[in-house]
Amino acid sequence: MVDVQTIREIHSSARIAPDAKIGPYSVIGPEVIIGPGTVLGRRVTVMGNTTIGSGNVIGDGCVIGCTPQDMKYRGASTMLVIGHKNHIGPMVTIHIGTELGGYVTRIGDENILMGGCHIAHDCFVDNRTHIGRCVQLAGHILVQDGAVLEDMSGAHHFVTIGRYARVGQRTPVRRDVPPFTNFFSEDYGWTSPSVRGVHTAGIKAANLTREEQAELKRALSELFEDETALQTKIETLENMGVEGEAKALCEFCQLSLQGKFGRNRESYRGQVPPEAAAVLPAEKLAEIQRSMQ
Repeated sequence: MVDVQTIREIHSSARIAPDAKIGPYSVIGPEVIIGPGTVLGRRVTVMGNTTIGSGNVIGDGCVIGCTPQDMKYRGASTMLVIGHKNHIGPMVTIHIGTELGGYVTRIGDENILMGGCHIAHDCFVDNRTHIGRCVQLAGHILVQDGAVLEDMSGAHHFVTIGRYARVGQRTPVRRDVPPFTNFFSEDYGWTSPSVRGVHTAGIKAANLTREEQAELKRALSELFEDETALQTKIETLENMGVEGEAKALCEFCQLSLQGKFGRNRESYRGQVPPEAAAVLPAEKLAEIQRSMQ
């Protein structure tokens, strides 16, 4: 008698580590690579040119490596790269990249993606982030190390969420979120969200020295405690010779001001972003860059 609990559809050319575990009713496509110790739950679909590293846990009903919902996608074998020790909750969807977006979507290491969230094409999620339930990330977004996006928030194309920043529940993000800040609206989106204080838990998680923490907090206070022109305050801090995380904060804010609509990554439209260039093989990168000219 057939044991229906073991029914799976795994393409013969998929490369799956011997100790990886694939749950019942899951479907694995031909270009998929799954690393050691990774566990897939029930009814998980992994398709496309998708590489999943080691020690990941992928919850029931996830759809990984699916076709981008972008009218400019031309059907190429673009990529999704997932690193190591990520915990991906149930019903999460993650798209491969697009030809005009740099060919790659990438999830780093030790991230938590909670149930029902969506990571669209050409997004880059760095390491140790926490993406809450039903968070929706549009295409071409960068989420930097340690950032927190709380439940039901959403981010516009080409937004950058800075290191160890916190985006509040149900917050619509339309511009870059500076590192180590809290960003939300007090009435769940009826008024424009903005920077609302220092994300102290993020500063603690970054393992900074006392001196680095003090300088960073002074810089955050100087930049965001009043409505004086941000450009003027950046210049003041830079003239004071700030260093480390405080200097990086000033550079982040300067790039956002220079970007269209407050989004620095708008400058990468029709180009290969540096995060994709770091992942792509040299020959493939050169081919893509020629096609974009």
